[in-house]
Amino acid sequence: MSLKQDIGRLVYAHLPVSRRTFDLLRFEFRIARQRWLNALLPWRRLKIARLRSLRGVSLNVGSGGRGRADWINLDVSPRHADITCTHDLRRPLPLADGSVRRVFAEHVIEHLDFHDDVPRVLVEFRRVLEPGGAVRIIVPDTERFIAAYGEAGPAPWIRLGFTGGLPAGMENPIEMLNHVFHQGGEHCFGWDFAAMRTALLKAGFVSVTRQAFGRSVDPALAIDQENHAPYSLYVDAVK
Repeated sequence: MSLKQDIGRLVYAHLPVSRRTFDLLRFEFRIARQRWLNALLPWRRLKIARLRSLRGVSLNVGSGGRGRADWINLDVSPRHADITCTHDLRRPLPLADGSVRRVFAEHVIEHLDFHDDVPRVLVEFRRVLEPGGAVRIIVPDTERFIAAYGEAGPAPWIRLGFTGGLPAGMENPIEMLNHVFHQGGEHCFGWDFAAMRTALLKAGFVSVTRQAFGRSVDPALAIDQENHAPYSLYVDAVK
């Protein structure tokens, strides 16, 4: 165990709150710090002003180190060198109405609160999209994990991409199911297509279709990560 881990265990043992609460507070403080920097630093303000002036762009939200050339790549963490701008997705997007040709959100929506954050975020996607523009949302497919939980043996987990059965450190299928829903406090909701379709229609999208890995109503949005393919839900929605 590293010195950093030893120190971390010592600190966590003497916290006045639970580790989960501490991690949540630390995360929110880091996000707030980035918002303050965006508002206060002149060069960040200029970058955001430039983003608001762009038209016909492609937007990659929650890019997380998977930024794409010639796209606007937004992520809440500043540690990724390939992001265009740090941004808290729960806040209004730094882009003008109808200025975006397409939106790509891979394994990010499940990290947002279902009741408070998701409706606002989906409305924001629709706001910035140009007429006929599409959003592609990819999340863990909870239906697949529930089906695997209902089967016996390692076969269903192998189909989901976990070689040899359950991932290392998990002894029972219920642990994997809880991981999908919670992931150590990072996930906020387990999605299926019915729930995603309802949320997108409520946000004002006119067409919502279930897709497959590498297939989209907009070929430029078929940029999915292959490692997520066995257990992901792929949904396209058109403004």
